[in-house]
Amino acid sequence: TVGYIQATVDGMTSVSRGRILAGVGYSEDFESTKLILKDRDGVDVAPPPPTWLGAGPKWHIMERDGGKVITNRLERLLWQRTMNFIGKSDMKGYTMEADVMTDGTRRILSTVGLVNQRYLIVLSGNQRLLEISSNHERVKDSVPFSVQPNTWYHLITRVDTNADGSGVVRAKAWEKGTPEPDAWTIESKQKHVHEHGAPGVFAFSPQSLKRVFIDNITISD
Repeated sequence: TVGYIQATVDGMTSVSRGRILAGVGYSEDFESTKLILKDRDGVDVAPPPPTWLGAGPKWHIMERDGGKVITNRLERLLWQRTMNFIGKSDMKGYTMEADVMTDGTRRILSTVGLVNQRYLIVLSGNQRLLEISSNHERVKDSVPFSVQPNTWYHLITRVDTNADGSGVVRAKAWEKGTPEPDAWTIESKQKHVHEHGAPGVFAFSPQSLKRVFIDNITISD
């Protein structure tokens, strides 16, 4: 939530702007958003949630597949890659999940994913991978995953920390509407795991050609 706080003391008034960041229990399906703007193509859109840091110029809410979703904006090549945080930087031990999809064709796709505790977990469309990374030179693990265009997938991410500072980054992805697999799709063991970090969303649309879409975001224990 974003708003203004007004205080009056001895006849003097001051106004400050503030916001309440997402934490465990956060959920967003965008359905209550009113599409009050139009994009460059004349499509009805709305700004992203105001608590998403720096997201205003980079994301729009729009209709897709019978519901409202959030999508990356493609007007400027500068923002073909964008990462935006939606929660507090001291969060840890949470599960973040969402429905994700990339527009495109068999040959041209984009990359979409989530940030969990400083780890980037993405479905890489062009490479057909589910990938975990954090400063690519230090951590980069992946498994094959047949990402298809215009297909919704459910992505679950989690980081678990052990008492000695080691930990495991886990992710699970499957096509929405099909049974959830029992096992994690990828598990990346870390000798020194990041102990905390804000949740976030990520998009990479090479040359700003194909959009990504995210919906039904939740953060839980």
